[in-house]
Amino acid sequence: MKPEVRKTLQAVRKSILYSAKGFTESISYGIPAFNLKGKAVVYFAGFKNHCSLYPITGNLKHKILNKPGKYNVKASTLQYEIGKPLPLYLIKMIVKERIKNIQIK
Repeated sequence: MKPEVRKTLQAVRKSILYSAKGFTESISYGIPAFNLKGKAVVYFAGFKNHCSLYPITGNLKHKILNKPGKYNVKASTLQYEIGKPLPLYLIKMIVKERIKNIQIK
């Protein structure tokens, strides 16, 4: 993995961990995953030309596309540029919405 991809993913990982208490980390589908009370909340991965955060479910796509920034949402995937980690406010919004959608109490 290229150093710039690794650095981008490390920044996103740190923001995910900061956005909610009690996450456990695992590998699922061959990529890093964050779980809360046994339920998968988000996954992330780096590729040759972009990085991705999954899953973008419910009304998250609409909310993300209305936020400032250059993001590409395809199906349930948020793609973002290498070297430009997702901002903390956006990750917090996604994590909060995901927790609400999967009804973790």
